[in-house]
Amino acid sequence: MTTPNLAPEEDMRSDLAWYMGGIWFYFIAAGIQGVTFPWLIAIVLHESSDRVGIAQMMMMLPMLLFTLFGGALADRVELRSHLRRLQILQMIPPILLGIIIYTGHLSYEVMLLFGVILGILGAYVMPTRDAMLTRVAIHNLKGNIQRGVAMSMSGQFLGQVGGFLIGGTAMIVGAPALFGLQSLLLLGAVITTSQLNEAPPAPKALPDGARRPSQLKDIKEGLIVLWQSERLRPVVLLMFMSGILFMGVFMVLFPIMVRDVYHGSSFEIALINMCFFGGVGISSYTLSRLRPIKRQGRAMMLAMCTGSAVMVLMHFGFPIYVVDLLALGWGLAAGVSMTQSRAVVQEFAEPHMRARLISAFQLGTMGGGPIGAVLTGYVIKYLGVLDAVLVPVGLMVVLWLSIFFLTPLWSLEAPPRK
Repeated sequence: MTTPNLAPEEDMRSDLAWYMGGIWFYFIAAGIQGVTFPWLIAIVLHESSDRVGIAQMMMMLPMLLFTLFGGALADRVELRSHLRRLQILQMIPPILLGIIIYTGHLSYEVMLLFGVILGILGAYVMPTRDAMLTRVAIHNLKGNIQRGVAMSMSGQFLGQVGGFLIGGTAMIVGAPALFGLQSLLLLGAVITTSQLNEAPPAPKALPDGARRPSQLKDIKEGLIVLWQSERLRPVVLLMFMSGILFMGVFMVLFPIMVRDVYHGSSFEIALINMCFFGGVGISSYTLSRLRPIKRQGRAMMLAMCTGSAVMVLMHFGFPIYVVDLLALGWGLAAGVSMTQSRAVVQEFAEPHMRARLISAFQLGTMGGGPIGAVLTGYVIKYLGVLDAVLVPVGLMVVLWLSIFFLTPLWSLEAPPRK
């Protein structure tokens, strides 16, 4: 088998700028959606907390069902063309939803359908984009995977902050205009992706005459490798349980809190999201400028404590600007745990199954979200918004102690760079 020729060094170097450009376009669009979607459901349609939770669950549920298939497919195809096609498809639903809203046919069921379609496409985009990141980091950052992940995440979350700021104008400019802008931004992501070097699938050694296994067998292989790894298993468990406890806070509790406690609208939803994701982006960017963290497990576990502290303080119903500052502090700490958990997987994965391991990791990290969204909606319904924030705090204490005593995560360290 012949090895494909590498692109000239100067072309490889330019990949980083094009990749980061695509990140910014894509996540500004995602930020717009992150505000307009809950605003339409919680404030325009004025749905109850449990129905808001169900709607947010329907957007994330496809991640559980399709992300492993997305990773298995990404390991088999040329990544640049595959990512470009997916992003073209993602341009269509916002345009259609904007038309539906403009013609006065918006309903809860339409929003559910919109969420499911975007969730399915996102399940294929995420592992493809992250598998491409490793290629870019190897050629452009001298193999510094931690720095590549930190740079990607800083662009991802700071881009979302820009999208949140734009989405906060929904009550002024209207949702149809914002969905049209979302599609234009995705077109920008398509154009920048087209400028990347080709990324053919990594060859996998097979016995003579053997056929490549099916996608289901590829998925099974990735799950087995992840679960048997003493390095990856505790990371995925921690992120999965944290998703159950805290992801519902952002997807359900914050919009309901803005509506019922602070009597706000799209701007207040946008601002609280901007503070959190801005904190993640600032933290990730700072890590990209520093030396790689050696004690990765310890950094993740200490950062996780911040979320519980923020929830305790939010219980007291401080003014909205205090809640925004608390969300900023939480985001600064969350940037550490998110960056390090992704870096652990990127550093561990073999090239021929990197996308599969990334998708399995994403299944773990995102898998708790739909569960957390539904549970949060019902907890708010029966306890009220301010009392509901204390529930994840107590459960996080139990989770943290279990991870500390029953897994080796606390002592996990970064591998030496090759």
